[in-house]
This record gives sequence, structure tokens and C-alpha cells, in this order.
Amino acid sequence: MPEGVKIQSMFSGIAPRYDLLNHVLSLGMDFYWWRRMARASGAAPGKRLLDVAAGTGDSSLALARRGAEVVSTDFTLGMLALGPAKFRRKGLAHRVRASVGADAQALPFADSSFDGVTICYGIRNVERRDLAFREFLRVLKPGGRLTILEFSRPRWAWLRVLYDFYSLKALPRLGGWISGDAAAYTYLPESIRAFPDQASLAAELKAVGFSEVAWTNLTGGIVALHVAQRKA
Repeated sequence: MPEGVKIQSMFSGIAPRYDLLNHVLSLGMDFYWWRRMARASGAAPGKRLLDVAAGTGDSSLALARRGAEVVSTDFTLGMLALGPAKFRRKGLAHRVRASVGADAQALPFADSSFDGVTICYGIRNVERRDLAFREFLRVLKPGGRLTILEFSRPRWAWLRVLYDFYSLKALPRLGGWISGDAAAYTYLPESIRAFPDQASLAAELKAVGFSEVAWTNLTGGIVALHVAQRKA
């Protein structure tokens, strides 16, 4: 089975309990991380943003709360389908459109369509990051901003030891118990460890043509917030 199909199947299987798992496994820090991402993205009234790998839409909601118009999209339709009801419950359906299932490596949008592109916890699941980054650059307007929120490498050795224990031992058991799919929560920490560290990811963004590339460590570097610009 192709890797992309495996990932689609895995996320479709855990979609119904995905939000609960995020809240529990992050110890509630995910709400803070969403807010920091939305602030860094420049989301505001009059701005149109594309939220790639939006899953069930929490990241899209964070952008919409700041007044932006958001196109919420994901490669896994089983995740994306859960968004619209959530947007209605939160009173933000008028700002978020979740009707497009899209591959980050081949986005179905015209050149220079968006003021901003965001992707949260999704870029490490993309087979060809270079293709995705070029697509992000293409659909951004000149001067537009890319914002990436992703698990990363903790700054301090003691925190890395604690984080490794939690993610390799506790997370698969707890995630498997809640979701019913232990394999998914074995894959997730493995995918984090295979992902580039902060400086390496910044170098990849620069290599495809992004400028003003920078990152901010959140929660000691367990999560990193990357921002980059398309040249004006």
C-alpha cells in the first residue's frame, strides 16, 4: 500500500476521537499552541488564509477567531468532514470553508491566491516536503506568509529525556487506549523523530525560495513555530 494511502487510512480511523486525543496527550497545551500559531500567521479581517492539513479544523478555527477568511483543507476526507459541524457550533461557519480535500504537494488553487498559508502538525506526513513548500510559495501572494506549527527537538537534554520517555512509552499506550489504534500512536512519535530539527527545516524553506525564515520554540522546543515569507 502506498505511504500516502496508509496515512489517509490511519487518520480516518482515529478521526472521531482525534480532538479528544490532542487535548489529553498535549496536557491541554494544544489550545495555547493554536493561539500562538494564529497570532504568528498574521490572520486578521480582510486576510484570506489557506490552512493545509487542517484535520478536524481546530487550526482553522484559531485563524477564523482573528477575523480571517479561511479555506480549511486536508488530504484525509474523514478528518476534513468533521470540520463544518464544529465551525457551525462555534459560530464561525461564515469565515471557514472546509470543502476541499487537497494534497499539499499539488494544491488545487491558483497562483497568488492567499495572504497566508498555515500547516499544523501535517508537514512531517508529507512524502516530498520540497514539493509542498514550492506549492505553498506558488499559492501565496507576493509578501504572503507561511506559518508552520510542528513538533520539534526540545532545547535541553533533560527535557529531551523526559519527552522521549513520554512519547515512546506513555503516548502509544494512552493514545491506543483512547483511539483503539495503538499503531497510529506508535507511528506519530516515530514520525517526529524522523523530522528535521528547527535549523534544518529552516534551511529547507530557504532552499526553495522563502525569505525572512525564522522560528520560535514553544514549550521548550517540544513544538516549534516557523514563519517564512514569499518575497514581495
